[in-house]
Amino acid sequence: MSPARTSGVPDFSILRAIAKHASPILIAQLASMSTAIVDTLITARVDTIDLAAVGIGAGLYMSVMLAGAGVVQGLTPIAAHHVGAKRFEQLPATLQQGLWLCLALALVGSLILATPDWLLTMNDVSPAVAERTRAYLAVLALALPGTLVYRACGGMLNALGRPRMLMFFGLANAGSHVLLAPALAFGWLGLPALGAVGCAASVALNTTLLAIIGLVYLARSPVSREFKLLRHWSGPRWSLLAEHLKLGLPIGLSTFVEMSSFALIGLLVAGLGAEAVGANRLLGNFAGTCYMLPLSISIATLSLVGQAAGARDWARVRRTAGAGMALGCTISMLVGITLWLLQTPLINASVPDPAVRNAAWGLVGLIAFYQLFDAAQTIAAQALRGLKITTLPMLVHVFSFWGVGLAGGWWLCYRGVDAFGISAQGLAGFWQAGVASSGVAALLFTGLLWATLRRPATV
Repeated sequence: MSPARTSGVPDFSILRAIAKHASPILIAQLASMSTAIVDTLITARVDTIDLAAVGIGAGLYMSVMLAGAGVVQGLTPIAAHHVGAKRFEQLPATLQQGLWLCLALALVGSLILATPDWLLTMNDVSPAVAERTRAYLAVLALALPGTLVYRACGGMLNALGRPRMLMFFGLANAGSHVLLAPALAFGWLGLPALGAVGCAASVALNTTLLAIIGLVYLARSPVSREFKLLRHWSGPRWSLLAEHLKLGLPIGLSTFVEMSSFALIGLLVAGLGAEAVGANRLLGNFAGTCYMLPLSISIATLSLVGQAAGARDWARVRRTAGAGMALGCTISMLVGITLWLLQTPLINASVPDPAVRNAAWGLVGLIAFYQLFDAAQTIAAQALRGLKITTLPMLVHVFSFWGVGLAGGWWLCYRGVDAFGISAQGLAGFWQAGVASSGVAALLFTGLLWATLRRPATV
């Protein structure tokens, strides 16, 4: 598309395009998030040890998986630029090299998940919880290859502007997990009762199936027939892999930093007891569910910004980034208000253990408060990735989420700030620091995006 044709496009049409692209992604993300909620509900009814194992193990898995998925996400802006520039013949090599990268990342990540003893020992995890966590992660490591391959398939569909099938895949995965996870955890239909390990086995089976379905869809669907995405398969090509890594490594580190600053709280508060770990798992589910909405809008914004940048339509780049920010921030504020109003019934419905409920009480308000900040920083960061700007955003993530969030949270949790009369806050300290880290990131990312979009030529 040319600048002349898009210069007169009104903002509401871009809003509609973002919403249309984001809607199936949101449903797919919520369906994916539902597996974590299901695991929490199941293990909360098995025993507190299993709930703590899921709280710690799932946090480690999410950190490793999302770091790998972030590296794989470098595929999306590369492919989106090819689509915008109508270089469709480049798409097969882009996808195929992304899949080779998935296999290498899965090997490294699975080894990390299968050897968690040093982390568990360093954070004084009790022997009973550590034993259950090791077994949980050993099975969950088998889910990593399928998850990354499926993410690569999804990244290509997003770059093409065809994310609808991701919604159906995500719903099918969620439905299968709802049936399979409790059957394996509680020992239904004569199966052995595996507890948390049963939830991990369900995730591993379903993600492997998702990867197979995603590849078959790209091989057999009209998308593949048009662009020949999986035909004439080629081995690793180092020049193309280097392009993926140049964009993907900073995205992967950014994703790891952002997710680990929240996911690793479960490990860092292990010394406070299983109740604190369980409460943190509950809070993480609430935060993660709310995050799916700005995340879906940000992925749509990345794809559409990338297509506009590939077409060198800078006016549309600016309007798309602005529309994504406006839409995401407005809706996220409404989500925060809703969460605040419904916090009591949500806590009561999620966990039967009174001690876990008490540990979570009052902290849901912090999650509701930072929704605006989280939306602003997420969408601004993804818009910059759509412009292939990834290194400086990575540094912003490290400073905000590891510096302010994780380090500040540990200090507030265990030490407090005597100079201001703030005593050790316990679990609340991490979530207080989480609000601060999201606010700092929102300020820095929106400033960086604004400065970038002011340039006559963005990239």
